[in-house]
Amino acid sequence: MLLCVLLTAGCKSSPRYDLIEAELRTRERELAAAKSELRNSRQLNEAYQRQSRGPVTGEDCVGGAFQPLKELILGSGTGGADNDGQPGDEALQVVLVPRDEDNSAVKVPATVTVLAYEVSRSGTKTAIGRWDVSADQLHKTWRSGLFATGYYVLLQWDQLPATEKVRLVVQMKTLDGRAFEADKDITVRVLPGVAPGNRDPGPPVFGPQPGPLPPTGGPTPWIPAPAVPTAPSVPPPIAPPMIDELPPPAENRSQRPVTLAPARPRG
Repeated sequence: MLLCVLLTAGCKSSPRYDLIEAELRTRERELAAAKSELRNSRQLNEAYQRQSRGPVTGEDCVGGAFQPLKELILGSGTGGADNDGQPGDEALQVVLVPRDEDNSAVKVPATVTVLAYEVSRSGTKTAIGRWDVSADQLHKTWRSGLFATGYYVLLQWDQLPATEKVRLVVQMKTLDGRAFEADKDITVRVLPGVAPGNRDPGPPVFGPQPGPLPPTGGPTPWIPAPAVPTAPSVPPPIAPPMIDELPPPAENRSQRPVTLAPARPRG
């Protein structure tokens, strides 16, 4: 009889123990995450101290001061930013996600250069901005987002884009000399009234502006043959009109609109 009572009591209290065990597992995960964050912070501090003492050498990287990176990607959220509630994107947000061998986002002391080009309907790329972000500035932009964890860098346009399609090229250089690069095509909302001929020039951007890129691919334009001059004589009144003598108008074939690939959705 006593055994049955004990078994019954044990069965009634098992949900409580399950809740306690679940709570303990949650606390263990939080503790492990806190330890990992503390370790990363210490490594970053060591890296900044090494940088302040002088150039970083290969020997300085021994001992885990630098995270082993595999690649750099531009995460979700990269694109135009509208912070004033008015039509158009007056800023640019770049989400940098350095990833290790396990495809996990990791903090890493590094400098970043962001290049932006507007892409016309003909495919011509025009430089509209360059931003150089220091390691200290980059360190302050790290946060965990809903769709991506990484560096959320908000930038003001050097020149307002006049086209919806913009090409981004991002170069990251770690303090130990490793270089990584990522690029992405984004779609932005052009501010009302902004066009290539009437936009504000903005501050000067990185040196000489590149000229239009040479056309690549596509069919060779059709060139009509020169017309054969005819004698200025009046045709006989009985002659039927010649309707098949001339080729189709050249302008309809040589000025066909260029078909663009669909723009990628905003990330």
